[in-house]
Order: sequence, then C-alpha cells, then structure tokens
Amino acid sequence: MTLPDVTTEQAGNGAVGGGPALELSGVNAYYAFAHVLQGINLKVDPGSMVALLGRNGAGKTTTLRSIMGILARRTGRISFGGVDLVRMPTFKIARLGVGYIPEERRIFGHGLTVSDNLKLSLVAHKELDREVELERVFTLFPILKSRLSQDALSLSGGEQQMLAIARALVGSPRLLLIDEPTQGLAPGIITTIVEALHSIRSGGVSILLVEQNAAVALDLADYVYIIDQGLIQYDGGPAEVRADRQIQRQYLGV
Repeated sequence: MTLPDVTTEQAGNGAVGGGPALELSGVNAYYAFAHVLQGINLKVDPGSMVALLGRNGAGKTTTLRSIMGILARRTGRISFGGVDLVRMPTFKIARLGVGYIPEERRIFGHGLTVSDNLKLSLVAHKELDREVELERVFTLFPILKSRLSQDALSLSGGEQQMLAIARALVGSPRLLLIDEPTQGLAPGIITTIVEALHSIRSGGVSILLVEQNAAVALDLADYVYIIDQGLIQYDGGPAEVRADRQIQRQYLGV
C-alpha cells in the first residue's frame, strides 16, 4: 500500500488550530508475542514539555519507539498535528518535524567527526539554511563548535549527549522525543542539558521527555504521565507528583 505523502505544512495544521501537537489514543505495541503497551492515551500540547515517568521496563522507551515508527507492530492512533503516524515509516515521521534522541545516542563514529554528524542530519532538510541551523545549536552547546573536527566517538559522554540533541535540532523539529538525556552524566553536564531543554521549549518546540531522574523531570515538565506495566497509571501536574509520596514509592521507587 502506498503511504500518503504528507507535507510539513499539513502536519502543522492540527496544532495551529489549537489541538495537541501529539496525541496517542488507545495505542498498543508488541514485541513478538509480548503485548507491551496496552491502550496508552497521552497528549503533548504545542510548546509544552511532558514527562513520561516510570520504573525500568515500564514501557517508556517503547512508547517513544512506537511514536517514531521504529516499533512497527502498533495499533491505535498516534496523531502529530492532526496526521496519523501509525502506518507511516520512520523517515516520513522525521520529515514531518519529529526529532528523536534515543537513550543510546546512536552517534555516528568509525572516523566520522562532530561536523559529519551534524551535516548528515541536514541531508534530508535541503530547504533549511545550514549555517543558521548550526549556529542555533552552537548557541546551546558552544563546546561543539570547538569539537567540529574531532572524531565523534572520542567525545565525553556529556559531549556526546549534547551532540545527539544538536543533531536532532538541526532539522528544525516541532516535536522532540528525548529518552533519558541525563543518564550517567555529571551534575554540571546535567545542568547544561536542563538549561538547553528549557531553551528549546521556550523556542516553541514541544517535548516528550522520558527521564529516570524524577527530580529533574518534575522540574522541567508542564505535565506528567506515569506508566507501569504498559499502562498509564497516573497523569497530572508535577506539583501533585511531588506531594504524593505513595505515587513516588509505588511507581517511581523514590
């Protein structure tokens, strides 16, 4: 079956009309015979940051992979700006304006430099001004500008995370899916990442954040969903989660 060729402008229409930037309705996802996501419902409003929290193995990463089309066995409706993504391949989802930063970062190595990583991300976005896009990410992460000729895999863990975020941003996405951006990083680097996420959100980009560090996520998020065993068990404001010790103990292990 031929998939519809949806333009970026068409994908933006739903959000412009006041609807959510991203909405999942009754989403199920499967790994082989395992029913991992069981009727997930969540939404991300335009320009907001939503945190998806839960213990390891709860279904957080699977949710992001399902949105991005990496996990092909999924049902329900995944709407980005009014366009259903469920039957759409990953490359088309990316071209609509969805950026994905996986937990593993997936930096391109084997002799490829920081500059190569950024330029490769611009290949599918020939309509964008390359210099403008690069300067925008260098404003967020100035250290990357001084590392352009360096082998990308020789960067520190924190610098690789900055590169992973920058690589997603140079395509001018309207929605970012970010998986565990602070995992294993030093406190000073976490501060840099948090400040960058604040700046990205302030620039109008909607963000769905998966983060194991509940304190960081609750400081960043406008709204929170908690997932456990593939089901959304709670949704509400970050202040409510901070105030409810039972929710923290039961679902977050804090």
